[in-house]
Amino acid sequence: MKQKIIQFFRQEWKKLLTLFIIAIIQLLLGLSFLYTADPDLANETYSKLGGVLLYSIKSVLEFVITYYLLIFQACLPLLQGKKISRFVLIVLSVFLVKFGYTALIEFDSINYKVSGTSKDAFTTFIKNHKFLFFSLSSFFFYIVTLVLSFVAAFIIDYNTRNRRQKELVKQKMDAELAAIKYQINPHFLFNSLSFIYSKTVPLSEEVSNAVLLLSDIMRYALGKEEDAEGKVALSQELTHLKNVIEINQMRFNNKLNIQYSEEISNPNARITPLVLITLVENAFKHGDLLDPANPLVVRTEANERTITFLINNKKKKGTKELSTGIGLNNVKQRLQLMYAEKHTFTVKENDDFYTASLTINL
Repeated sequence: MKQKIIQFFRQEWKKLLTLFIIAIIQLLLGLSFLYTADPDLANETYSKLGGVLLYSIKSVLEFVITYYLLIFQACLPLLQGKKISRFVLIVLSVFLVKFGYTALIEFDSINYKVSGTSKDAFTTFIKNHKFLFFSLSSFFFYIVTLVLSFVAAFIIDYNTRNRRQKELVKQKMDAELAAIKYQINPHFLFNSLSFIYSKTVPLSEEVSNAVLLLSDIMRYALGKEEDAEGKVALSQELTHLKNVIEINQMRFNNKLNIQYSEEISNPNARITPLVLITLVENAFKHGDLLDPANPLVVRTEANERTITFLINNKKKKGTKELSTGIGLNNVKQRLQLMYAEKHTFTVKENDDFYTASLTINL
């Protein structure tokens, strides 16, 4: 729990700091206005609310938490997804909750009475319409702070996206440079596989099929099917994932126990390639798939809003293959760069079993 809290603040500190600054500015403007209008009444009001310091701390914390959840966890994702009606509904709901809480808990402690004999229209309005003035001022401050927060949020979001895009471009350039450096290897390999395939067709259908599968897998791994964003159709990823499963079954004479399932209701879903395949390859490398009671479980689901993937396998006992962890770290890095807060990737393991689950919000 402590590590999760530390990680949260490391990732979100800019957003929280921005909202904290806005909250302080709003608080200072409000205090300045009230104490300029009537210091005695301001002191009387805040004393009923626990004192200026306690009220200020509570207000700042309430502001930061409310607007962080409202803007960064609800409204920005909805606006990016063009779900305007849900966005408006959430904004109004949050206002009504905040307004209702203040009206029930704090309204009776607020004194809008203005001392003196002033009879200007503003003073008269406050005296005669206390709740209406409270409602209008609450709505005004809500709208102003909402606008300021959204401006700051869009600036932070733009900078984050821009930085992530630069990192993705750099990674792609590095990959292209590596491909140029070793460009003879893929061509040589494909030509060799084509030659081997042509020679094995009349000799063994199983061997020739394995060569063909291997050729398809390697062609896919070179990124020939990616779009401009570096993504592929989920159906393509699953096709090659099943190719990996099939060629491994051939290696072990179809003795591996694998429970594969998919439920795809969104055929247009797209995903960064090789993520799911890498997780399955890890299971073949480190898992015990010969136990019928504990098969390798591979499950994929996709709808209009999410892609979910789960893999579970029993661990090998005894001597294990050396692992550097590069594959899994690469998966985490690619997911973070491509999806950031729009994904969750969790790994659970003990002495006997390993489980990885991935959820991507589209």
